[in-house]
Amino acid sequence: MISLVIFLFLLFAFFTVFLSIKLSYYADLLSKTSKVSKALIGGILLAGVTALPEFVTCLSAVFLANPALALGDVLGSNFFNIFIIAFFDLFFLKKFMFRKLSKNHYIVYILLITNYIFMYLFAHDLLSLSLLGIGLPSLIIFITYFIYVRKIASNDSKDLEKDSSKNVKNLPLKLFIAALLMVISSISLTFLVNKISLMYPAFSSSLIGAILLGITTSLPEVITFYTLITLNNYDLAQANIIGSNLFNLFVLGVSDFFLKSSSIYTYFDNDSLLILKLGILATSLCFIHHFKKFNSKKFLYLLPSLAIVFCYLIFWGLKFLR
Repeated sequence: MISLVIFLFLLFAFFTVFLSIKLSYYADLLSKTSKVSKALIGGILLAGVTALPEFVTCLSAVFLANPALALGDVLGSNFFNIFIIAFFDLFFLKKFMFRKLSKNHYIVYILLITNYIFMYLFAHDLLSLSLLGIGLPSLIIFITYFIYVRKIASNDSKDLEKDSSKNVKNLPLKLFIAALLMVISSISLTFLVNKISLMYPAFSSSLIGAILLGITTSLPEVITFYTLITLNNYDLAQANIIGSNLFNLFVLGVSDFFLKSSSIYTYFDNDSLLILKLGILATSLCFIHHFKKFNSKKFLYLLPSLAIVFCYLIFWGLKFLR
């Protein structure tokens, strides 16, 4: 029984990653052939479709009465995404990626860290305010995501000439079908991970969600990030990752809205709290890494990424060796 569940998990994980890549491809084609602005498609639609697995798995976890799984999924995915930035920064060390980034990313990092801090305070009962059944962190998340969307819209430049040679027949229909299959695959994936969490009670639901859902649903961002770095498009690579992290938190806020019994942030356990703390640390280090006065020398340049990779590997090493 266990081997069958794990096999099905791997099968649906493969489909989820494959469909995420197809959705990204169709969204990219849409940005090149439609009259919709590239900034809005890249910053909102593309971030949305690559984060669709997180969206569906989080809502599915809530409806399966396992909110801790949703917390683990989002926090694990975000922590993994920051790890990917640090890992590829070291892998492509000669490129000195962080020295070539613009300052446009600062505000997104500030918004991410602000959300994390409010989640941390709420989880420790230092902030218990709720409005309309929604926890204060969710309200902050909605506000910060609105600021993010407004920032994208205000920075939107005039569209470049569309490439009509890349028109794909029935593109909107293909996008819809891929999205529908993604929803089905993601729901199945969440159901299977929920079954696995029941089979292995020694591991918390948040920890299972962080490793099985968080990493699996982040694989499309890994592929996109690697491709953009090889093309020397550092700003777009960075924006894709941290934009997805912000959208993931927005998904968590939406999940909180559908959780009627209590706020989703009351389901923090020791594992998810530790991931949250490490997420704050890793995101802050990545933010500091952007400032040129902190990475002017090669040794100083290495430190933030090395610290992030070290924290991530040590965390999972200790969890699986305990």
